[in-house]
Amino acid sequence: MFNFTKKYSDALADANKKTAGISAKYDAAIIKIERLEDELSQKTDELNQSCKAQSIMAEGVKKCIESLYAVQNQLQAVAAHLDLSNKRIFELMQKNKALKSSGDEWFRRSIKLEFEVLIAKDELKKIENERDSAIKMCELLQAELMSNSPSRKQG
Repeated sequence: MFNFTKKYSDALADANKKTAGISAKYDAAIIKIERLEDELSQKTDELNQSCKAQSIMAEGVKKCIESLYAVQNQLQAVAAHLDLSNKRIFELMQKNKALKSSGDEWFRRSIKLEFEVLIAKDELKKIENERDSAIKMCELLQAELMSNSPSRKQG
């Protein structure tokens, strides 16, 4: 019986050692599981926060897109107005060019008329000078005739 007790005692000690080893492994596994659960919980919280942030950012992007559509519409209106303004400016430039050409033509005509007026004034002065000379000549001839007339000679 002593043998049985010793074997039983050895088996029990061996079983205790194995149990202690398994228990230590079990405790280590439980600790590891708890640590992994904590990490999982932390990662889940981080993921939830990230999802909330992403949702907020997506809402912000939607608002930005709406704003961009409004800006795009305004830019299209400005572009259309600019197009009309450019066409109007071109038309005004064409009219200005035509008016300038017409103004240049009138300026040339006025210069030509001024020269014609100056020439006419010069001719008028010549005619007046000739008339004055003719009047003086007539007066001289009349004076000479009066001095040579028979009634003067007799008297």
